[in-house]
Amino acid sequence: MNPLVSIIIPVYNGVNYMREAIDSALSQTYPNIEVIVVNDGSNDDGGTREIALSYGDKIRYFEKDNGGVSTALNLGIQNMKGKYFSWLSHDDVYLPEKVQTEIDALRASGDMSRIVYSNWSSLLMPERKITEWTETLQYRQEFLETGTFASLFAFISGCSLLIPKIYFDAYGGFDENYRAVQDYKKWFEMFRGKRLIYIRKSLILSRVHIEQTTRTYDRIMEEEKWLHYYLFSNLESDDLVGSGLTDLYHLYSAVFSRWLHFPYPDALSFVFQKLNELPESPDTNERIKKFRKFLLDKKYKTYFLSESEQPLRIAFALRGMENDLNFIPSEQAVNIIRKNNVRIFDFISLRQWLIDTPIKKDLLNKVIKVGQ
Repeated sequence: MNPLVSIIIPVYNGVNYMREAIDSALSQTYPNIEVIVVNDGSNDDGGTREIALSYGDKIRYFEKDNGGVSTALNLGIQNMKGKYFSWLSHDDVYLPEKVQTEIDALRASGDMSRIVYSNWSSLLMPERKITEWTETLQYRQEFLETGTFASLFAFISGCSLLIPKIYFDAYGGFDENYRAVQDYKKWFEMFRGKRLIYIRKSLILSRVHIEQTTRTYDRIMEEEKWLHYYLFSNLESDDLVGSGLTDLYHLYSAVFSRWLHFPYPDALSFVFQKLNELPESPDTNERIKKFRKFLLDKKYKTYFLSESEQPLRIAFALRGMENDLNFIPSEQAVNIIRKNNVRIFDFISLRQWLIDTPIKKDLLNKVIKVGQ
């Protein structure tokens, strides 16, 4: 039996890209889908409406006054007939096997009520260059499948998801007060405490172009700051379960290496107060020992970029290593490459060390080695 999957496409002024999005939805290899297009008050002289209506009964079409993507998605959810929700932005593209691959993953898990998401690729315009997102490659599967951290670390492309409709029945729709962060707010609320299914294969193309909301919306920075505060002020120790972060020290450090300019003292204080609530990872002392040896290697002078100084000094002070750190402004990094026996620490490796991942022989060698 193939449960019905509802692919919802919210669109505002979609003449540029929406036909390609609709075609990719209709071209899914999975046999039981419905495609719902919601016109969010486009003002393009009927261009969006004309394209949508040209598909006839191949799609279901709705129009509404402009209110933002949250309102369009919510209207689609209210009218969907499917058992599963799949979001497709009008400027993005599904690969043909997107839905089938995710349904297969659900069946393989033995639990059809789980949430699935996948890796994704950027489609850079106007060159149409495709670049696969590699950020998740450094993390273990158990970390990527912990609902709290998949949303907290921004691993999820909303269009890569397949969500059972029962989650919207239980948690409600998207918050219509926000136009830029409504997705991650909802993912955090829905997914915390849940075990997701993560597919490492890229199943969507996320178009990058100058007209997208993340580039044109004037309140995006304000909303993103609010979101970070909201996420951290609502974290609890139980959110760590199954994540691979076995104590809040790891969380605190890992988050700072993700968002080096996190500006909220109240949220930091909240996390700091919880640092000792859970036992440390069994290999914590071994990792600290190896990292100190790496920092004090007499053959090299090791630097971190000064943008990370405040969070790293706090994090490393907890382990008695504050005085082992050397910082350099990023604008001086160009000049320092002319010197021998100097290296600048790579932040991806830093994050990998701070998160509770198994120690790898080459982990501490993943640095930018300069002048050698």
